[in-house]
Amino acid sequence: MVISALVIWIGGSFGFWIGGKVPLPNAIAQSESNKVTTQASQPRILRINLTLSDPRDLKIKQGDILKEGAVISDRDDERRRLEAQRADYLATIKRLSLESPKPIEPIAVRKPAQLPEQNFAEFESEVDFQRIKVKNAEQKVTLQQRKLDLIQTLDAKDLPSGVNEHEQEKLQQLKSELAKEQALLQLQLGRFETAKSNRSLKEYETEQANIRAALEANKTQLEYSKALAEWEKSEQDRQFRISELKSKVAMVDDKLKEISTVRAQYDSEVRRIRFVKQINNQIDVELLLAITSDRKRSNSQRNEAPKSNGRETGKPFN
Repeated sequence: MVISALVIWIGGSFGFWIGGKVPLPNAIAQSESNKVTTQASQPRILRINLTLSDPRDLKIKQGDILKEGAVISDRDDERRRLEAQRADYLATIKRLSLESPKPIEPIAVRKPAQLPEQNFAEFESEVDFQRIKVKNAEQKVTLQQRKLDLIQTLDAKDLPSGVNEHEQEKLQQLKSELAKEQALLQLQLGRFETAKSNRSLKEYETEQANIRAALEANKTQLEYSKALAEWEKSEQDRQFRISELKSKVAMVDDKLKEISTVRAQYDSEVRRIRFVKQINNQIDVELLLAITSDRKRSNSQRNEAPKSNGRETGKPFN
């Protein structure tokens, strides 16, 4: 038996060397080629990790057959929410871009007219002139009184009749003129004092008007300064708010870029869907897809394998 097997082996090897075609190695090559292509035709497993905002974002279920380009997940609700949030931010920025009017600087308060220079020289001259008149009238009365006193010392027989009465009457007239001049003097003094009082009153009123004008100007300036400070603060807050909203818009844009539609890259079958964990509104999902798009290529390789590999698989038998 052993000798027979050895003879057969030697004969087969000798025939290979002579003819280059041996059925046994070719059969072995055919078997090995089938084994290799059978392993290659098995579906390749693809693992995909997804982050969802809602279970409804997952558009497939276990057992689905997917074509290349089919939608696996799409975060529609999250995208719509972010787009609405972005539109709201942009509308607020547009509204805040309208600059509020700056407070108008107040007009200077008009100062009261200044009083003209007051000259009392006319009143003073009138008073002085009237005093001179009074003094002259007093001197006349004094002289007339001395004259009467002198007549009283003389003998009545030596005097014409009626002299004493005449001089007495003249004295009374001089006294009347004196009283008149004194009254005029008091009148002039009264006018002078009235003029000075009126001047003092006008000066006081002008001073009070100046004080009121200054207070009004200060009040207006303070109100303007306060309004200007509030406006500047409002402008700073507005600019800060716009910058903050622009940053939020940029963040939303980044999030929108991250929210992409996940599509199948190959023809495949959904083998398993596993929800891994959830943190707040973020849901992590793991998918296992069996890729089936390369089966036709594997089958074609399997059919062509015996023709191309027969001699190469027989090389170990050299």
